[in-house]
Amino acid sequence: MRRRRRRSRRPARTYSIGYLLARQPKSLAKHANYRAMVAHYHASAPLQHLRMSGRCYALLNNARIAPHNLQNFYRTYRLPGNPFFPLFFAIKRDYLAERERVKEARRQYILAGMRALPPDVLAQIKYLGYLERHYNAGGLSPLWQSRIFPSSKKKVDAYASHTTADWLALYRRHLAELEERYRGLNQLIADRVLACFALGIVPDRVPPARPAPFEISRQYRRLSLETHPDRGGDPSMFIEIKRARDTLVDRT
Repeated sequence: MRRRRRRSRRPARTYSIGYLLARQPKSLAKHANYRAMVAHYHASAPLQHLRMSGRCYALLNNARIAPHNLQNFYRTYRLPGNPFFPLFFAIKRDYLAERERVKEARRQYILAGMRALPPDVLAQIKYLGYLERHYNAGGLSPLWQSRIFPSSKKKVDAYASHTTADWLALYRRHLAELEERYRGLNQLIADRVLACFALGIVPDRVPPARPAPFEISRQYRRLSLETHPDRGGDPSMFIEIKRARDTLVDRT
């Protein structure tokens, strides 16, 4: 019988305070107490030679220890009771709190920018989210989150200046990606959604049903007058609207 070779266990990785400090964001150095904290580190040989477990490193790096639990933290991980630690926790907590404040301010800015969009555009964007969730096995909308809903101020600001043609181009690209990703979402469905959007109609169900004939005719008449080249309209949008009407009235 062959003897099984025992796999040698690798020693658990440990971390130094120097490594911890080197991994911190540069903005941390702007804190009023940063120099005092670093001075405590350089003045302490035990701190400079200290090796921490991964768990201890994570608790420090994420500022998970409250001030009243510091003594337990020292005992659990056999750390010296040096002023470095309370200073580090305080500085890192301030940094994380500021980062959350900035993140929330950005989120509110984006939401305000989205609410400022024309109601029909906002309804179309929401429908694309519903559409993906319908075909996604987990009821999620990953493509919508990454491609349509803005994650930055720059993107939501760009949305504010989008023309109808810009929106339709964005929808067309997004629907093509949905077709590739979801087997149940075929070209017929994608073309119907885009045609509805081109005529200013938001489907009331998922997958989309064909709008009523009178609604198609009404929207086509209104938009064709606005976009007709003889009336100073955009020829490309006039063609887009005509294509949308033909798509929705086609009985095949």
